[in-house]
Formats: sequence, structure tokens, C-alpha cells
Amino acid sequence: MLGAWLAGTMFFVVTLIFAESLHIGRHVWDIPLDYFEEIALLSWLAQFSFLITGACTKISVLLFYRRLVKDTIGAMWKAAVIAAIVFTAAYTFAFMLMLIFNCNPTEAYWKSFDIKYSRKYTCVDTTVVNLLAGIFAIISDIYAVVLPMLMTRHFSLAAGQKVALNIIFSLGILVVAASAARTYYFYEVGHNSDVSPMIFNATAWSQLELQLGMVCASLPALRVFFRLARSNQGFSMNRSGQGSRGPMSVLPDDPPDDGYQLRNVETKHAKAQQTSVVATEEETGSMSPSSTTASTRHLVKSPVVKSPVDYEAYNLEMLNKGRSRYSISGRERSDTIGREPSHRLSQPAMDRLPP
Repeated sequence: MLGAWLAGTMFFVVTLIFAESLHIGRHVWDIPLDYFEEIALLSWLAQFSFLITGACTKISVLLFYRRLVKDTIGAMWKAAVIAAIVFTAAYTFAFMLMLIFNCNPTEAYWKSFDIKYSRKYTCVDTTVVNLLAGIFAIISDIYAVVLPMLMTRHFSLAAGQKVALNIIFSLGILVVAASAARTYYFYEVGHNSDVSPMIFNATAWSQLELQLGMVCASLPALRVFFRLARSNQGFSMNRSGQGSRGPMSVLPDDPPDDGYQLRNVETKHAKAQQTSVVATEEETGSMSPSSTTASTRHLVKSPVVKSPVDYEAYNLEMLNKGRSRYSISGRERSDTIGREPSHRLSQPAMDRLPP
């Protein structure tokens, strides 16, 4: 689609130059003679950009179909999609070569309109070439519309979903209609003495065909676009609320932000340690197990721990060992796999790590 957009932009610029600077659309006898060479050159470039834009758009749609049916239907349908891609690329390449070798030398395609051009040249009648190019484009457009409708019959979807898909696919009929109109006016270019209005009409229908094709090819991406927009909206609401999951959480099911949670753990443990030290200094007797902080209750009966301050020191030591081996989500860090397993806190009730 990026290639289609670039080539389509080139075609759009050419149509603007045609209409604004070269007077395409006026009667041919109202156009100065020195404009015809430039008109022919831009027409030659426009046909290149038209072929590239149409081919990239159709191949993009067909690649979407190929991904849509992957591992879902038989090999026959996959082969049909591949055949459509090959057909589109082949006829596009063939007509590009025809444009290059339409005249011998190639510059005669536009130089022959200069009355001072004296070099000998030969050119093929483009009337038949334009007609063939239009017919092949219509065939490929119809193929790209009908093929997905036939494939969706084999999908296990609700009736409403199938109808919605077919409506989206059938929008390609508008592209087929524009292609048919464009082919008619290009054919009239070689059968009408007042050629300028025919070129204008053919260019206008070509522009409509290309832009409609790019819109239809981009429709499948709208679902992703709206999903991302909804995600960004949820991210903004979460940042303004600053919930307990941390400021870097984007979706409701996202894991918490490790740095945010670890900072909270460190802050709470620092406060708990200060509270324990103050309580030890104020009390003359030993502290009962119920007066210790929640994160040290499971260590009260430990034979190696003698005072509440030791409870906190031992507990924080174990916390640091566990943090060095495990991430906040409870998974082992890749750089510590294979080491001696360290102690994980068995009851960090005050600030329990996520599972």
C-alpha cells in the first residue's frame, strides 16, 4: 500500500498539471501547439504511475485474502489467490514494457508532437493497447471482488458477520465501474477528433478508480486502527487516575510496571524499618511477636533472629536475594538461571509480590 500511495500521488500531481497548466478538458483547437509535447510526456508518465498503483493495490488486497484463508480452507483456494497475484503482476509488467517499447526510439512517444523533431521513428497504435489494458484491469478487479465472496462461504461465521464481510468485499464493484468508464474514454481517445475532453474524462475516471481501490484495500486495517485508538484512550485514563497498577500500565490485563512496584516495596520497607527501630528504642522489654511489622511475623520463632531489628535486617536481606533472582512477575531472571536457588519471602503480607 505504501507503493500504491506513492505512485498514486504521482498520478494525482500529473492530473493537476493536466487541468491547471496544460488546459486538458478544453477543445483541442484551444490548446497551444507547444503544449502537446508536454501533454504526451505527462500522459506517458501517468500511465506508468497508474499501472503501478493499480497493481500494488490489487496485490495488497490479494495478500490480505491469502492471510485470511491461511490454515482454514483447502489448497485450491490458496492456489487461486496466488494465481491472481501472478496474473496481476504479469500483465502490469507486460504493459509497462509495452509503454517503453511503444515507439522506437521511446522518446518519439512525446517528441513526435514537436514540429521540429526530425528523427525517424515508428510507433504502435495505442488505441488497441489502451483497450487491452482496460480489459485486463477489469478482469483483475472482478476477480478480486468475487474470489473472497466465494471463500467466505466456507467460513464458520455467523450470518451477520458473513453479510458484513460481503458488503465490504462488494465495495470493489465501484472500482470495477470506474475502471469500465475509464476504459471507454481511453478507447474514445483514438476515435475522436476532439481528443482533449476524452483525455480529461479518462484521467478523471482513472483518478477515481485508483483512490477507490486504495480506500477499499485499506478497510481491513480500520479494525486495528480503532483498536489502537481505544487502547490509547485507556492509557490516557490510566495515567490520569494513577491506579495501583502503576503509571506504565496500558491495558487492563497488562502486567504491572516492575520499577513502579519495586519503588513502592522499597519505600514501605524503609518506613517499616524506621517504625521498628523507634519502637525498640521506646520499649524497655522485648517486643512481642504481635508488635512486629507484618513482613517479619513468620521469622519470630527463628533461632538465629534475636530482636525486631534483626527481624527486619534478615527479612530485607532475603528480599534482596529474592529480587536479584526473580523479576517482579515471579519469573526467574535469565541471568540467574542455574545459580543456587535463593530464599524467597514466604509471607510478604505487607506488600505481596504479584504471582
